[in-house]
Amino acid sequence: MSHLELAFVGSGNAFAPGGLCWNGFVLDGRFLFEAPPQALMSLNRMGIDPNALDAVVLSHHHGDHFLGLPFIMLHWKYFGRSRPAAIVGPPGTRELATAIGRSVYPGLFDLSYELRWFELEDGDVVELEGLHIRAHRVEHDTRLSLNLGFSCRLGDRFFSYTGDTGLCDAVLAMAGESELVVAECSSVDERVPIHLNLVDDIPRIREAMPPDSRLILTHVTPAVSVTHLANTLVARDLERYRV
Repeated sequence: MSHLELAFVGSGNAFAPGGLCWNGFVLDGRFLFEAPPQALMSLNRMGIDPNALDAVVLSHHHGDHFLGLPFIMLHWKYFGRSRPAAIVGPPGTRELATAIGRSVYPGLFDLSYELRWFELEDGDVVELEGLHIRAHRVEHDTRLSLNLGFSCRLGDRFFSYTGDTGLCDAVLAMAGESELVVAECSSVDERVPIHLNLVDDIPRIREAMPPDSRLILTHVTPAVSVTHLANTLVARDLERYRV
């Protein structure tokens, strides 16, 4: 059986609590989930070549998940990217990325490589360089076009990423079929309907998962600790995990 390797470019939420970088992670050196503002800096610090990325996968359009995209594309433009890249996200991703990118870096979209866009609705599936992704609508900011979680298969391994969300049926369904779940956990016991907390929600996700599966919490505050939960850890900035 193959392994999944995750490298976290950040693990914090929108408020960068305790100085944590904003959440995002690279799967197997090729797929970046979320594009937080510091993503390019973190990739460089971790020795991950941004040109090696096959795709950027975005769960929703909040700034802490999205605003690093122009910097990644800036690297692609000026540091020799020639092979195709893909950007995956909810409806409106291309329009928003283009508007921001052209405003802050004119010429950013004068491309020397093929850029493919995949805007997913609930239940849509896309296959990207061996990564099979199914999108799931989750419960977050209703003012955005859509908020997505993802269930994925890479080779013979199955994993899920909740994105930003409150506890909902889609999250529990993803957890039930995954060997690894990366779940946001924005607080210890604060009850915010559009976020998961450690006391009420994460144990329910852990219970829904197969017993031997692994749970990694991200989008966290420094107060989050999981010593009471089996096969669970808290992601840390610039750390790598092999599952």
